[in-house]
Amino acid sequence: MGIYELLERIQKGDKEAVVDIFLRFNGTIKKLSKKLRYEESETDLIIAFLEIIKKMDVRKFQMKSDGAIVNYIYCCLTNEYADLYKKKKAFENVYFVEMELDTIADNISEDVDSKLFVSMLINSLPPLQKKVIVKKFIEDFSDKEIAICLGVSRQAVNRAKNRGLNNLKRALE
Repeated sequence: MGIYELLERIQKGDKEAVVDIFLRFNGTIKKLSKKLRYEESETDLIIAFLEIIKKMDVRKFQMKSDGAIVNYIYCCLTNEYADLYKKKKAFENVYFVEMELDTIADNISEDVDSKLFVSMLINSLPPLQKKVIVKKFIEDFSDKEIAICLGVSRQAVNRAKNRGLNNLKRALE
């Protein structure tokens, strides 16, 4: 029996037709769910598949081949896969941010002391060395970017950085 006939039977409420068409797409659903790598991914894709076939307007495919119908369902499944992937990534980002906030909250008193100490050390440096050290190690600028910002050569930035680091090392000793 062709997919078009199965879809017609599904529209009429035939549950066996749902099982038959599901079995034809089960491999694709499993493949996409493995790529998502979370526990309920297969269930989410099965639900999406059932919604796709339930909402399909069978009349649009009346003169089409089974290949066109399969292609349509496959495209719908891959779109659903993409949506689930985006949701998963968004959830992971939120989860990691919460974890980082918890870690920061636990170490906040230690961080305040450390930051004050580092701030005092950096403030003890001459102005150019201080600017270079801050831009390089705190603001994460490259030597070239620092040179452009400060209007000096890259060699001057490198010298100021090395002298600043040596001064900080001496202060710590």
